[in-house]
Amino acid sequence: MLLIFWLFTGIVLGPLSIPLLAIIALYLQNQGRHLFTFITFFFTLILSDSRIYALSFSQDLKTVLLLALFIPFVFPGRSFIQLDFSKSIHKAFLPFTTFALLCLIFSPVTFTAFQKTFSYLLLFVIVPILCYSLYQSYKEIFLKAIIYLGAAVLIAGYIMFLINPAWVMYAGGGRSSGALGNPNGLGMFCFLFFMLYFTIKHYFPEVTSMRWNILIYVLIFSSLLWSGSRGQTIAVLIFISSKIFSRRNKTVGLLLSAAIGIMLVTIDIDMVAIAHTLGFEEYLRIETLDKAGGRVIAREFAWKQIQKNFWIGKGFGYTEWIYLQNFYELSMKGHEGNAHNAFLTVWLDTGLIGLILFCIGWLIVFLKAAKNSFLAFPILFAVVASNMVESWLAASLNPFTIQLLMVLTLLVFIVKDQDKELKATRPDL
Repeated sequence: MLLIFWLFTGIVLGPLSIPLLAIIALYLQNQGRHLFTFITFFFTLILSDSRIYALSFSQDLKTVLLLALFIPFVFPGRSFIQLDFSKSIHKAFLPFTTFALLCLIFSPVTFTAFQKTFSYLLLFVIVPILCYSLYQSYKEIFLKAIIYLGAAVLIAGYIMFLINPAWVMYAGGGRSSGALGNPNGLGMFCFLFFMLYFTIKHYFPEVTSMRWNILIYVLIFSSLLWSGSRGQTIAVLIFISSKIFSRRNKTVGLLLSAAIGIMLVTIDIDMVAIAHTLGFEEYLRIETLDKAGGRVIAREFAWKQIQKNFWIGKGFGYTEWIYLQNFYELSMKGHEGNAHNAFLTVWLDTGLIGLILFCIGWLIVFLKAAKNSFLAFPILFAVVASNMVESWLAASLNPFTIQLLMVLTLLVFIVKDQDKELKATRPDL
């Protein structure tokens, strides 16, 4: 009911809804309804990915809600929820965000760059601590809230199609954007929600019934196929195959997963011939494979710009700025958008030094997760594959990065605590 009211108010009042919804969020915080506030924040991030004008209010609202979520961190004594500040992963990213702030000296959009850098660090501070604390307070109710919201978003895509196909079908083709902004956005959401749901279901098998389990997987994979997102489909396949290897033997799983990743990146495979053989010509969109949907052009442009600022970049948001400055030239070559590669984006924004610090930060967190779960490395390789064709990992206020942070919170902290509780009650295990 709250989310329906949230959506209806935003659509009807537009920008005027921002202060009203912000006051409601603060009221919920004051009443100790932190779960409600977190879910509305996640919901707003999902709405902000949409290209429907009526949902544009969410673009500014998500920043306001992020700051609202931060209030209990500033005044912990006034919070109804017990925050465990030790359950944080942001320290691994402090070197990267500090260096990113230094890059602001050279930024052509200093204020925007500062906002993006600050929000990136803030998300890494808030989400793990808050998710862990919400789990401690609500247990499986918190996990169910996340799952049901993700499922509702996928269902909404089909409902929107039934009402008006033009809302979800991309450029009149067979690809759907669902309730997200574009087909690749839907593909990324399906990929991350699949890993999040799989992780929750693996460690908390009673969180959903068999019927719900089947329904959620049908929604995820049907929406993924409907999106026609090749890169995210490959990322899902990498996760599934790596998971199978890693469960049997972590070392073998690590080596085989790495080999799969290297092969996908470096080996020149005749995808057109394979597509014809398997009958996947339409899904793989073989007419765009030679140019990789414009991504080859985007990468060539990114590499050319990197040479100008090889070691030190020009701050967060520089990639968006430089691509916008050269929009006409790139569109004439068949590309519209961004770098479509998180690592090139970080390199452009913060230089090679920033990229190294960025990768080290993520590696530290995944190594911590690997101590508790065999799923860590399969997730890592899948995330790398996903970000070789998209840039969501280099941004904070989107519906994708937050899901990865929730997965890592589960693996680094919650699963570890669950194992301790199990060993305390069952010493024979």
